Amino acid sequence: MPDRSDAVLLLTVVTLVTVTDQLTKGVLASTIGSGQLESRIEIVDGWIALEYTENRGAAFGLFSGLAPILAAISVAIVAGLLWHYIRQARPPLWQTVATGAVAGGALGNLLDRVRLGHVIDFVSVGPWPNFNIADSAITVGVLVLVWGMTRQTSGLGIARPIDQGS
Repeated sequence: MPDRSDAVLLLTVVTLVTVTDQLTKGVLASTIGSGQLESRIEIVDGWIALEYTENRGAAFGLFSGLAPILAAISVAIVAGLLWHYIRQARPPLWQTVATGAVAGGALGNLLDRVRLGHVIDFVSVGPWPNFNIADSAITVGVLVLVWGMTRQTSGLGIARPIDQGS
């Protein structure tokens, strides 16, 4: 079981990601959302914009119409990630923050799916499908987890083996 300070940091990251995600979606939905006069605000002409979209699928709109199944899958993945995390006595800082980012992002998108039946996406970059704060947190969190889990123990204490002695 992680130290109390690790658990507090984990919950803080989850809360910050979830609240930031929900606040940005709320502001954007009321500004450029469905039924508003504008649905797109250009930031860098033709390259970066804020554009309201409703994603009824998973990443990149895949599996549209399967919201209940996607919600159940995200809950199961986050539960497994948190279960793995709490089995450790001293998880490294990178793992605590990355786990919190993934869990917070998943919670942010889950709240949309349950409340709205879709996920609000609003960041438009070049040819990429639109995304949101939750998607960004999940992506960065997963990348950090993969990076950290593939690294050997460093002399700086940045990374250490995941299951020490278990």
